[in-house]
Amino acid sequence: MHQLYKPSVTFLLSALLLACGGGGGGGSGNTSPSASVPGAPTSLIATPSDGSVGLAFSAPSSNGGSAITAYNASCTGAGATKTGTGTASPVVISGLSNGTTYTCTVAATNAIGSGDASSSVTSTPAAAPTGGTLSLSSVAGQTSGALPVTYTCDGSSVSPALAWTNAPAGTASFAVVMSTIPGPGTVKYNWLLYNIPASTTTVAQGATAGGTYGFSDDGGGLAYAPPCSSSAGTKDYTFTVYALSGNPTLPSSASAVTGSVLVNALSGITLGSASVNLSYTRAQATINCRQMQKSLGSYAASNGLSISCGYGSDTANAYFNTPGIQTANPMMTGITQTILQVPTEQTFTGANAWKIPMVPAIAATTTAAEDGPVGVAVNGIPIFNACKQGGCQNGDTKALGELDTCNGHAGKADDYHYHAAPVCMMAEKTQADPKFWDTNPIGWALDGFAIFGYYNPDGTTATRDGVCGGNTLTHPNAPTGYAYHVTDVAPYVLSCFKGTPVEDIARQAGDKYSVLHDGGANLGSAGGSPVSGMVLDTSAEKLAIGGTSTLSWTKNSTQYQILYKRTSSLCWNFVFKTSGTVTTTQDYCRAF
Repeated sequence: MHQLYKPSVTFLLSALLLACGGGGGGGSGNTSPSASVPGAPTSLIATPSDGSVGLAFSAPSSNGGSAITAYNASCTGAGATKTGTGTASPVVISGLSNGTTYTCTVAATNAIGSGDASSSVTSTPAAAPTGGTLSLSSVAGQTSGALPVTYTCDGSSVSPALAWTNAPAGTASFAVVMSTIPGPGTVKYNWLLYNIPASTTTVAQGATAGGTYGFSDDGGGLAYAPPCSSSAGTKDYTFTVYALSGNPTLPSSASAVTGSVLVNALSGITLGSASVNLSYTRAQATINCRQMQKSLGSYAASNGLSISCGYGSDTANAYFNTPGIQTANPMMTGITQTILQVPTEQTFTGANAWKIPMVPAIAATTTAAEDGPVGVAVNGIPIFNACKQGGCQNGDTKALGELDTCNGHAGKADDYHYHAAPVCMMAEKTQADPKFWDTNPIGWALDGFAIFGYYNPDGTTATRDGVCGGNTLTHPNAPTGYAYHVTDVAPYVLSCFKGTPVEDIARQAGDKYSVLHDGGANLGSAGGSPVSGMVLDTSAEKLAIGGTSTLSWTKNSTQYQILYKRTSSLCWNFVFKTSGTVTTTQDYCRAF
């Protein structure tokens, strides 16, 4: 068994959520007793026309607990203020003087009152010139500018607001196309909208303006596919609005309306078009960190996991935040040789989060991994080397019978961790997709490289280099350069680090994590001795504060039990039983 090793780091998770919608402004319903005025509308853009300005916006993220009843807009210029009211975006303000620049805002109103005004925009009404040219603008930026992160997969993944003016005479409908050129001779389409009514001049953030979605590339389907380049560098994205003489003739199945199909259908009915070109740059560190976050899948919610891409001035490492416990699979069941520790929730959060390099690279020399942690599984459970504490000369934990049916156990610091492939976690996915772990990481080594299952991405038995336990094949959903593969032969996961692990990997956490230490008569008498029928009766509720878990086993025909109740976030009460009789009752608390 091991005392726990952990990276000494700090952790911060910051999540930015941008909620937007139509006239309901964050929902509708009866006014709550604690209702307040609504928040400010966002993403305001102005479209000038002859003697008027149309103001498009996104609804406030909060309606204050009372349904929004109106949006009040105002434009001030040359010492005069004009107003307009509507129940949804856009709101048009008329009676303005052409050639005068106005400063405009919008505020939402509910039963409690009017909320704060949006950020202001300026606009100058003008009479439409004879033969005017269709023009396009976007709150996301101007031509040759940068696309804000909000509209990418690194942000909120919402489509940006657009507005256009000077539609040609005879316009019967509009279409919007967003495209990029990922490489020579190729075009990808991130956003396809068609059959937009001729009366429409704006598309609000995250909205369709009454249009129909086409089938976008890169997994977007019938939706907006946010820029999410798989390679580092800058990509250019072109937003184009088409003024059409009619609706395009397209396949009856919406999924068949791809970018090339739509663009071809528009070619014969286009009266005019206008574009905005914006660019977005993705760093390799961001790409790799997003892969880590994606790999958590449903475990992020069920096991309380999260990963942040850097913290403070540290832009080199991801921070893996986990309580280090799971209840989806058995823990401690089936162990035959043990010192009989019990698994308890850990504080692998904040200063104790696991730190993983975001841009791993093969090192000039390998780093030995004969003791302590080597990585973290995607369910948040640390992965240790196969060896007992102190080095492999002390034995192989799996061969000695010290691991449960899932290849894990609790260490002397009462942390639950694996010493071999997390087979129970892996079985959850392979029942539905036998090849799942060929292309999806089961975990992340502490040098930043991914850990995969028994097979290469093409389904062949994984090639292991005989050095650290991996290969240099390109693996999807993982950094390039190297990847580890599990095996049923020791050292099971990896024998050394091909990359450079975090610098404090070998630092022991010590007794600050320990709950039981070496105390407890039953623990001492059973330690190191063959046992049978070991079962941990536990669940998320039993491991929580106020819950009691029971570890039972038999030794020499005598039944032993440890009942442990969590009394606070750092303390437990332990009751030790022999043949049903209480022998010892003890309380233990961690330092933190």
